[in-house]
Amino acid sequence: MSILDGPFKDQAALEGAVEFAQRVVENALPNLDEDTRRIIEATRDGRSLGDVLGITREQKAALLDLGCRLIQVGQLDKATDALLRLNQLDPLEERAMYALGVICQTRGELNKAAQMYLQFLALDATNPMGYLRLGECLVAAGEFDEAYAAIITAHDFAQEGKGQPGNLDEALALLAVPGVAAVAKTRMQ
Repeated sequence: MSILDGPFKDQAALEGAVEFAQRVVENALPNLDEDTRRIIEATRDGRSLGDVLGITREQKAALLDLGCRLIQVGQLDKATDALLRLNQLDPLEERAMYALGVICQTRGELNKAAQMYLQFLALDATNPMGYLRLGECLVAAGEFDEAYAAIITAHDFAQEGKGQPGNLDEALALLAVPGVAAVAKTRMQ
């Protein structure tokens, strides 16, 4: 079992969860007040809750900034609340997923952190930082083959100039971690 494994054991479990969620929504919708029902209906066309409610880009940025500042001062519960709220308002805000991953990683919740980073990468697939953090989680879990794959991907994207200054050096340092270096050596032979 890997920290990359999702919460569902197989496709049938995933389909069952989706089916259950659809039944819950269908059963709850008629019992909701008119305003709430109208909001839910408005999101069916793909608009985010934030867009339906008229939340501006600046307000979303302020929530992200608040979450990041709270992480910096160690108030992880409050940061989580702000970032989850942002995620509810705009599920495509990849930076919220990254920051939630950082919180989980800081707490040692490697499975959760890995899932957050995977969601981040689904939205920003060429960003070395997501692969670097995912690689760190995999190293901490002792999953060196997977860590190598994530870190070498970060390395390659950083070498292309993607990401931030220092990402390439960070990738090189992670590639030198003993378990990862052993995988790299066997793959080069």
